[in-house]
Amino acid sequence: MKTRSGVSALLLLAGLLAGTQAEAEEKREGHGWDITVEANTDFPLSVGGRLGVESPWRLRLSTSLGYLPPAYMAVVNDVAVKLGAYGRNEADLIESSLKNSLVWRTHVGWRPFPRLGLYVDGGYGLVSLGGEVNTEDVLVTLTGLEPPEGETVLDREYRVRSVLHMLDVEVGWRWGLGAGWTGRTALGAAFTLDSNSRVEPQFEPNQPLLVTAFSRLAEGALDRTFERYVHLPVLSFSIGYAF
Repeated sequence: MKTRSGVSALLLLAGLLAGTQAEAEEKREGHGWDITVEANTDFPLSVGGRLGVESPWRLRLSTSLGYLPPAYMAVVNDVAVKLGAYGRNEADLIESSLKNSLVWRTHVGWRPFPRLGLYVDGGYGLVSLGGEVNTEDVLVTLTGLEPPEGETVLDREYRVRSVLHMLDVEVGWRWGLGAGWTGRTALGAAFTLDSNSRVEPQFEPNQPLLVTAFSRLAEGALDRTFERYVHLPVLSFSIGYAF
């Protein structure tokens, strides 16, 4: 009887240990809601900050806000021109119009493997130029259009506003750095689906119809250039803290 009781006790203890180990393993594999704040760069689109949320089911939601440094677009244009993707005129137009733009990106995604940092995201990106002012001769050079004839006003300047709507996709990896700190890197792409530009004269024209026609033609030239050429590979790096 004592031997049988001893065996039963050992079996009970083994069961408790196995249950504890299984519970610990389950906790390691899963997690609750995860919120991460990051300092982030998406080259060549933006430098800024990013907020990410991951659910217990590893579904992800993130949003970032930043600005587009002129140096980023200059590097991309130099490479694109050397590779023959587009000419110097198109490069100058893109660089002049988009430098220092506000960039907002929002993604949804999934991390498919519980123990790995691999994830897949997709979503929407918006690039907005607040209002660059160009003289008429610069705008004529960039767009290749003829200036309005018969206009005698001096210092003819135009305010240019452009908004690009983009489709974003990326594959990335996130890892823990200890004490709540995280690192993340990703490779993706951003495709311009639509562009909306406004070119507004900053002077009182002598020939309003001609100036209006020139402005609308310049808007069309800007939109065609953005929609045709602004499709970019994106390399992302982030350092963050998870709560």
